Amino acid sequence: MRRRVITANDKMQRGYRYFLTEPVGRNFDPEFKPELTPKEMLALGVFGGKYMTDC
Repeated sequence: MRRRVITANDKMQRGYRYFLTEPVGRNFDPEFKPELTPKEMLALGVFGGKYMTDC
């Protein structure tokens, strides 16, 4: 996978850059052991309906 640069420009941040260096869903740290999947977290309402809507 080639390294991709992501630049975020929104109301909360301007010009924030980060690099994708690993394939999606791969090569996690061995210590990373989440209890819930992203789908389960969203079903539980982890963002309370406010994710990126209160800026």
